[in-house]
Amino acid sequence: MNPYCLYAFMTGIGFQIALGLFLVGTTLRVVLFLRGAVQKDKAFFAFYSLKYAVRSMLAHTLPFVSKTSRIHAVTTLITALFHIGIITLTLFHSAHVILIADGLAPATLAWPILPEGVSHILGWLSAAALLLLILRRLVNPTVRYISIARDYLLNLAILLLILSGIWSRMQLPGFFMVGLIHITTGNVLIAITPFTRLSHLFMLPFTRGYIGSEFGKVRHVQDW
Repeated sequence: MNPYCLYAFMTGIGFQIALGLFLVGTTLRVVLFLRGAVQKDKAFFAFYSLKYAVRSMLAHTLPFVSKTSRIHAVTTLITALFHIGIITLTLFHSAHVILIADGLAPATLAWPILPEGVSHILGWLSAAALLLLILRRLVNPTVRYISIARDYLLNLAILLLILSGIWSRMQLPGFFMVGLIHITTGNVLIAITPFTRLSHLFMLPFTRGYIGSEFGKVRHVQDW
C-alpha cells in the first residue's frame, strides 16, 4: 500500500476502527467482570460503596499516599512520571488533538493543547521512566517472576510509540515513515487495550473499588 494512502487510512477510518474495538472490548470486559463478580460473590453490589471505592483509588493512585508507595519511593516516582507523561501527551499533544478532531468531531471539539516544548520534555521523561521500569522488570526477581512475554512486548510497543513520536516531532531523517509507525502502533495499542494489562485504565473502579469497599464499608479499616 502507498505510504500516503496508509497514513490517510490510519488517521481516519483506521483510528475510528481502533477506537470502536476499544469501546466494544471495554464494554465486554466490564460486563463479564460484573457477571463473574456477582456469580462468585452475590453481595458484590450490596457492599460496594462509591465513597470507599473512590477513597481507595485515590490512595493507591496518588504518589506516596499508600504505605507501599512510600516504602518503594523511587519506583513510585518513576511510575508517576511515566503515567503523568503518557496520559498527558495522549490527551493534550497538539498532533493528537488534531487527529481526534479530524477523526471524530471536526466542528465541535475544543480541547487544550500543550506547548510544544512541554510535550517534548514529557516525551523524553516518559521514555526514560519506561526504560527504568523495563529494567526493573528484568532485574527485580519478584517482578520478573510474575512477568510473561506479553508484558515485555507491551512495554516495548509503548516505548516504540514514545520514541517514534519524538522522532517524528523533531522531523529527523525518515520522519514521515517513523510517524506512520507511531500512528499505526498507537492504533494497535488502542484496539488491544481491553485485552491486555492496559485495561487497568478502566477496570480500576471495579477492582480497586471492590477492595476499597470491602475494607472500608465491611471491615472498617484502610486498605493502604
